[in-house]
Amino acid sequence: MIFSIILGSAAQAAGGFSAGELVFLSAAAVLLVRWLINTDFGTRALEKSEYRRNSMPDYLPFAIMFGWLMLTAFSSHLMENLLPSIAEWQRKFVIYSGFIAIEIIVMLIILQLAKRYFEEGLRGFGIRFRKIFSDITAAAGIFIVIWPVVIALLYAVQIIGKMIVGPGFEIEKNEGLSVILENSQLSLRILMVFFAVVLTPIFEEFVFRGLLQSYLRNINYGPWVSILIASILFSALHPGMHFPAIFVLSAAMGYAYEKSGSLLRPIFIHFLFNGVTIALALLGR
Repeated sequence: MIFSIILGSAAQAAGGFSAGELVFLSAAAVLLVRWLINTDFGTRALEKSEYRRNSMPDYLPFAIMFGWLMLTAFSSHLMENLLPSIAEWQRKFVIYSGFIAIEIIVMLIILQLAKRYFEEGLRGFGIRFRKIFSDITAAAGIFIVIWPVVIALLYAVQIIGKMIVGPGFEIEKNEGLSVILENSQLSLRILMVFFAVVLTPIFEEFVFRGLLQSYLRNINYGPWVSILIASILFSALHPGMHFPAIFVLSAAMGYAYEKSGSLLRPIFIHFLFNGVTIALALLGR
């Protein structure tokens, strides 16, 4: 019974795709199957992954994450109490401006720490501009492959939720996306798009791939184990209903980092994912 419901829902969804979307999904499926075959289901994909030597203290990645979360929570609480009488969209503007300032400050700290603790400084951290165009191309290819998988997982959560909770079940929206969709003020939307599409992808990749994943590799965890641990922590900071989809996306970004040694590659994937998500949401898709 459950399988028939899922298959029926999938068929109904497929019927709603345009010809172009079906071509895109088919191309993504072909690329994914080809990668799985060529790498023995990923087991040989990272045999030659680079080892990013560093002397980071054990506490450092976790201290950065904890400090960022505490600063963000404190800033939000402070602004909520200091700005009780202004319009809601203005409050959001001030709060997210604070988040932007915090992320920029923490990123500057991370860059200084990378210079100090990574054997090759920023290059060892993954800031490499020499092959930026190949990183952009590779990021686009990985995004094309992983996007349908992420959407399929979100759709599966939606189907299962409706079966368990009832037809009124809806997947929780990301808070930043909700702010964009619920407020039409241009200044707020521009701020939020910069925050969500540009700044946060760079910041989160610095923290979860650059620091955490590199730390795990340096203490002799294998590349896939490091990717999985970093992805679990990354996904846990997003809405719970998004966990399966965000975990797969995070694993793809971690793979891109291990495969290339370039932090720009997962940053570009993150740019694409957040940018396309917001664009489709604004278009009502």
